[in-house]
Amino acid sequence: MNLLNQPSLIKFDRQFPIYNFFFPGQGKEISKVSLQEVLALAQNKIKSRALYFHIPFCDTICNFCPFTRGKYSSRDAIDQYFESLITEIKMKADLVDLKYIPIGAIFFGGGTPSLLSPEQIVKIGEIIRSTFNLSNLREFSFEIEAKSLTLDRAQAMHEIGVTHPRFGLQTFSPKWREMFNLTASLEQIYDATELLKKMFPVQTFDILYGMSGQDEEELIADLHAAVAMGTTNIDIYPIDNIMTQVGLHTKLNEAKLAPTSAMRKFSMNVLIDQFMRHSGFMPHNGHGYVRTPPTSDVVSDVYSFVYHEHVYGYHNFDILGFGSNAVSSTMGHVITNTHGKKLYRETLAEKRFPCVISQHDVSLDYSRPVILHLAYHGFLDKRQVLWGKVHPEVLRKLEQLKQEGLVVDNEESMFLTKLGWY
Repeated sequence: MNLLNQPSLIKFDRQFPIYNFFFPGQGKEISKVSLQEVLALAQNKIKSRALYFHIPFCDTICNFCPFTRGKYSSRDAIDQYFESLITEIKMKADLVDLKYIPIGAIFFGGGTPSLLSPEQIVKIGEIIRSTFNLSNLREFSFEIEAKSLTLDRAQAMHEIGVTHPRFGLQTFSPKWREMFNLTASLEQIYDATELLKKMFPVQTFDILYGMSGQDEEELIADLHAAVAMGTTNIDIYPIDNIMTQVGLHTKLNEAKLAPTSAMRKFSMNVLIDQFMRHSGFMPHNGHGYVRTPPTSDVVSDVYSFVYHEHVYGYHNFDILGFGSNAVSSTMGHVITNTHGKKLYRETLAEKRFPCVISQHDVSLDYSRPVILHLAYHGFLDKRQVLWGKVHPEVLRKLEQLKQEGLVVDNEESMFLTKLGWY
């Protein structure tokens, strides 16, 4: 991707991808290094860790979702998977002292973690407290689905320390909810939101935009309804046509809806930013908005999504994942659990780890804050970057960004300008 030296909003010769997955990705698969060796290597290199727990069951299969999930079939299937998840935690705790690295964030994702029973939520919370060092915990996120949230489940989440419940609302439009196969009623969504607002200090839901055939009037209607929900946070994502499922593309094709152009998505992004600021919100990262008095700042520092500070963080931040297809990313290595739930359970039953380990050049870890933290959070603490270990190509491109007025820096920090943010 090349910079275009011209005085306009368009600075690149191709549309940037919206990066929402782990970096570095899987490198060269290796078999000589054991999981114990990889985790032990991290003990003296990592200062903060995030935990991810994957619950791959859904009451409804949304056709835009790219994540590992499966249709909820029976309580037995969830119970069996849950016991395997507990086994994985205990087996990893037998390899190294998991209390050695303090935990900064916990994230339960899916799928639908709120399909766990209240008793299961409490049980895994107790195991997390006894297995990990939570003295520096700043955030505990838990994804829910409006249909499966009950008072008992909300109370169990509160009991184990959840601070940030999150749910995928996506759109208020009946047309687009049908297009996405969303089955929760708006009444269920409103009821769930009111419950979360009463019990948790932060509440977040997702809105999608840029769907094939969506116009600005539909987008504005969604934003008005989203702001009126009264939550502390709203995440607003452009839909990724590459990652969505065939079923959605089939519906769009049958409706003769053409893909939204890159330029129109860009203009929608600018529209969203202006609308949300005028509605009492500020951006805090690449897609998230927090309810706070707007300022002229590019991004707000009153809130940070701590889990993503680790996903897109500095070289000494890492992630430890549990569950089928969960990813662990630490210095020089990526550990990827097996995709299938059945194989995941069977492998753990044999007291083996259901994962593959890959290795990559550690310059990617040292480059990650420049590549992702700066772009995603809008700023960078230069004192936390080991500049002598950042890949030379990254440094060259960073200088280009500065020359084009997209990035500015001072002695301690580096920031995106508003043009750089767009």
